[in-house]
Amino acid sequence: MDLLNRYYLYLLALGYTVHSTKNTQNSITNYVDAVDNVANWEQKSIDELARDINSVIPLYSKGGAKYSQVSKNNTRTLQGLIHFKEFVEKNYSAYRE
Repeated sequence: MDLLNRYYLYLLALGYTVHSTKNTQNSITNYVDAVDNVANWEQKSIDELARDINSVIPLYSKGGAKYSQVSKNNTRTLQGLIHFKEFVEKNYSAYRE
């Protein structure tokens, strides 16, 4: 099972819904898609993104170099990256700095 699928299961275990409702964007699908999109934008594999997550998050945070790239969906993207960082740090010592 790849890292992105494990992240999906991690969010499911935390109680996030699979799909967003009308009033929320905090869903597993949105967070996983956000992480996958950032990996593609950064031209990194999911494993590479996991290793570099501490340097990637500031880029997509308010005031970061790529904030405007995702400003419409910034909260979802940033929260997806933050949860991904938590997931990696809790489960994969090889990715810790």
